Amino acid sequence: MFVVNFKLDFKKILIFCIVVSLIVVTIVEFGSSSRISSVNSNSDTYDYVITEENYIASLKLIHENIDQNLGKTIKISGYVFRMPDFKDEYFVCGRDTIVDGQDIVAGILCTCENSNKLLDNEWVEVTGVIIKGEYNGVRPIIKVGNIEKITAPANTFVQENSAENT
Repeated sequence: MFVVNFKLDFKKILIFCIVVSLIVVTIVEFGSSSRISSVNSNSDTYDYVITEENYIASLKLIHENIDQNLGKTIKISGYVFRMPDFKDEYFVCGRDTIVDGQDIVAGILCTCENSNKLLDNEWVEVTGVIIKGEYNGVRPIIKVGNIEKITAPANTFVQENSAENT
C-alpha cells in the first residue's frame, strides 16, 4: 500500500486563487475596452458630419438624393422632436430655422428601438446609417447606431443660407 502525506496551506491556495482571478478580470477588462476603442476610432469618420454651418445644405442634399445616400454614415446633433402620428420608434433630430418668417424645425427622421426613453426637446447627438423609409412619402431616415445626450448649443437656430460644404 502506498500512502502520500501532504499538508495543504490554505493561505497560499487563497492567494493563488485571488491572483488568478485578478489576471482573468484584467484580461477580460482590457480585452473589451480595446474593442470599444477600436470601434470608436473607426466611427470617427462619417460620410456626413452635420454642423451648424452646413446644417440646411446637408439636409437638402440628403433629402434630394436619397438613393445615392443609402448606407452612408451620418453624425448630427439637435433636439428630439415628435409629431403625434409618429411610430413609437420615430423622432426627428432637428434644429430651429426661419423660413418665410416662420419658425420651423429642420431635421431628419430617426428610428431607434429605445426612442421612447428620449424626452421631447432633449438635445442629442445621433450617429447612424441613412436608410430609406416611409413617413408621408419616401424619405431618408437615420437608423440610429448611437445616441448621446448633450447640452444645447449657445445658438440653437440654423440659417437657411448656411455654407454648402458637407
